[in-house]
Amino acid sequence: MRRIACIAAAATLAAACATQPVPSSKATPVPASRVLAPDFLQPHDGRALLVVTRDKGLRASVCTVGIHVDGTLVADLRPSEQVRLFVDEGEHLVGASSRTNTCFAGADQEAVSVTRAKPVLLRVSAGGGQGLIIEPSAF
Repeated sequence: MRRIACIAAAATLAAACATQPVPSSKATPVPASRVLAPDFLQPHDGRALLVVTRDKGLRASVCTVGIHVDGTLVADLRPSEQVRLFVDEGEHLVGASSRTNTCFAGADQEAVSVTRAKPVLLRVSAGGGQGLIIEPSAF
């Protein structure tokens, strides 16, 4: 019986450390002070919308996550924050990385195809014993 209780407690702790998605409509815009490449915030002809939202949750809630587009660091996100970027239509590599060594291990990236007809939504999450994950989002 003690073993089952220990397993249940471990599962509960792992779930508590996981982050939860934030709907795009409820995310907080990243403050201008943490936008590192402001040109990405300006709509221009031929550019399409790319939205990156960081999950909410206790996991490393004091740490920032760097968002990269094609190798350029564009913004630092905190939990429940979002950055709306305008990128040239076509293929891009979008990444998320820890800005400090004490919060998350490693980095992740996602190849996306962006068009003006269909904005791309990405989610940055952490938890379940994994480091950062950046993936498509339906939110």
